[in-house]
Amino acid sequence: MRGPSIVPRPPQGQPLVTVLGHGTVPYRLGARQADVVYVTPRDADDARRIVGEIRAEQDAAGRGDETVHVFADLVVHLADSAAQAADNRARLDERAGGPQASDAHIVAGTPGELADLLLDWQSVGLSGFRLRPAAIPHDLEGITRGLVGELQSRGAFRTAYEAATLRGLLGLARPANRYATANSTAAV
Repeated sequence: MRGPSIVPRPPQGQPLVTVLGHGTVPYRLGARQADVVYVTPRDADDARRIVGEIRAEQDAAGRGDETVHVFADLVVHLADSAAQAADNRARLDERAGGPQASDAHIVAGTPGELADLLLDWQSVGLSGFRLRPAAIPHDLEGITRGLVGELQSRGAFRTAYEAATLRGLLGLARPANRYATANSTAAV
């Protein structure tokens, strides 16, 4: 439709642009176009390599001074003990008729063990994580009640929200309105 919009611009300006990448081509797309790139490293060394590749592509695209977050995807089985988490995973595997397969690294352990892994992987350049609970509501509660408290006790997770939008929480600027220049030019 042509003409001015009667709907106000949303507080974020526009939704986040995200890309899930498993290799060079989607890493390049994310580095050139995205606010967040989701990746699926298998360990800290793989995460370091992936972050390095994305940052090199980001520099090559002239976006080296812009914030592009790199989040690792993890499938999470949590329990009070590592043995119980492994048993929970084994029960799910048995019910599914085979071992769980995922594009993401699968973690079975305690909230403390997961916190250790997240902080280790963050140290190689990851901005954050997208955690996939293996069994809802059990693992979702393990994340929200166990992991969050563990990370907060280590000073590695917020205790209050500092911004009102997802862009604000990620430290991303509100994009300029792409129609503002066209409107101000047309008015002249």
